[in-house]
Amino acid sequence: MIVKCPACAARFRLDREKLSGKRLTLRCARCRTPFLIELPRSVAAKAAHRVCVMIAHSDRELCGTIRKVVEDAGFEGVLGHSGAEVLAAMDNLRPQVAVVDVALQGLYAFEVVDTLRRRPGLDKVKIILLSSVYNKAAYKRSPDSLYGADDYIEKHHIPDDLVLKINRLLAGAAPTDGPAQQGEAEAAGQQLPAADQTAQSLDAIDSVNQRIQSAEHQEVSAEHVPERDRAERLARIIVADISLYYQDRIDEGIMRGNWSELLAHEIKEARRLFGERFPGDDIQRSKILEAAFLDLLEKRRRELGA
Repeated sequence: MIVKCPACAARFRLDREKLSGKRLTLRCARCRTPFLIELPRSVAAKAAHRVCVMIAHSDRELCGTIRKVVEDAGFEGVLGHSGAEVLAAMDNLRPQVAVVDVALQGLYAFEVVDTLRRRPGLDKVKIILLSSVYNKAAYKRSPDSLYGADDYIEKHHIPDDLVLKINRLLAGAAPTDGPAQQGEAEAAGQQLPAADQTAQSLDAIDSVNQRIQSAEHQEVSAEHVPERDRAERLARIIVADISLYYQDRIDEGIMRGNWSELLAHEIKEARRLFGERFPGDDIQRSKILEAAFLDLLEKRRRELGA
């Protein structure tokens, strides 16, 4: 890059890549006049500077919707659709943030968190767990300890709250319990929308939420997917959400051997939700939901070393 002294017009060559994004005071070698220059950040430097957000969910449509939300905020979104795929991608890309579905295929969220926390170079990744069921009234409590993750988000808060949560974690702030408020948005460095932008913002939030609900419906209702596969996916989603919100009861039940008693209400509700979506005798006789519970409990038992 060539710069010119404003006093005598002497020209100098600078390494743009090495100095990109910096503001420098130079002294002309000919006339000794000091002058200020500011080099714009190069394309390569901008790419290297962007925060990378890993989005881990088995549903590709939903991943695409979430990626648009984070990329509209200036982050780089990368996708993974299974536990093994996500871990391999993170080893290569080293993202700063990971948004992980609690019912991720292949590995439950607590297995992903445990793996990342033990893996050099990925142990500091900020992890946001994503609840699986799109239901604004599903739970009236916050998760217990998030299995070592940094925060969690429910699907209906993705369009209005995910970026704020990412910014807070990157800034080192404590996670929020529920949707961010005005002061939290300011603390995260985001400018709040003006009053005349509110209607447009609400329309955008509603549009994203509609796409999220559609993706969730397709995930367990797509006609081109065999019914048993869809039923197994729904069962995993249900038990994974229970594992997110009731980690204390699950862990206590595993250690004491009375998990079915401690989770009696949640198991009853799970059977109701599963039966509404898959009422057929063949599916019900297959004990798919029960198998999903036992799979989760066995994997959590191994994590606890019980």
